[in-house]
Amino acid sequence: MSDRGAAGRPAPDAGLEPERVRAVLLDLGGVVLDLGEARGLPWGELDRRGREALLELLAESGGRASEDELDRLLFTPWRRQYRRRYRRGCEAPWQSHLERLGRTAGSAAAPERLLAAWAGPYLKALRPVSGAQEALARLVSADLSLALVSNVPLPGRLFERTLEEQGLSAFFTSFHFSYDGAARKPGPRLLQAALEALDAGADEAVLVGDRRSADIAAAHAAGVAAIWVRSPDQDGPEPDATIGSIVELPELLGV
Repeated sequence: MSDRGAAGRPAPDAGLEPERVRAVLLDLGGVVLDLGEARGLPWGELDRRGREALLELLAESGGRASEDELDRLLFTPWRRQYRRRYRRGCEAPWQSHLERLGRTAGSAAAPERLLAAWAGPYLKALRPVSGAQEALARLVSADLSLALVSNVPLPGRLFERTLEEQGLSAFFTSFHFSYDGAARKPGPRLLQAALEALDAGADEAVLVGDRRSADIAAAHAAGVAAIWVRSPDQDGPEPDATIGSIVELPELLGV
């Protein structure tokens, strides 16, 4: 398959028919937002700042915990489950670990607040992929319906809030996050839920993602045409077309 047309533009394969597309399903990380090195989790300095914010919230809400206790009660048991996400086909839940931390620390803060405190510095640092807002606006102005379909290890509402703060959420008709949906790509269920929300058939939709092993595989499983945003994740099914970034998507779809 050739990625580029004669003029150096992204070229669709025979499997992609832009004139039929009326629904666009987009992955989040690497397509709309730059999620950083840890694929949707605080890391490095942002993790450290998040832990400080979590300890502060525990203290403000009548509790007390050490950094060692954060690891023992929350992060270590959660990561143990996180490593099994591929085999289980769903994300690792935070709720029981957060409840145990709050109970042991003597904090009155709700589990959701504790998680948001840790994730807060990371989420505030997220930025759109260059040109994403303009590309999404072109797609919507062409009467295409957009849905977000993403594997994320945190509750989707945290990422929705970030998209709203970045001026991106209004472009989407619906959001489908693996953490909330008890399913993750490469399975087809998130894509099928998005198609139902957009009232679109699989033959009227295209999936845009940067991971061939998850996004392109999920598109194949759901019978949806697939556009790969070029990335190091090259192990997976062949896409119907390849682009360098979301900036090239409107032109590829002829809008």
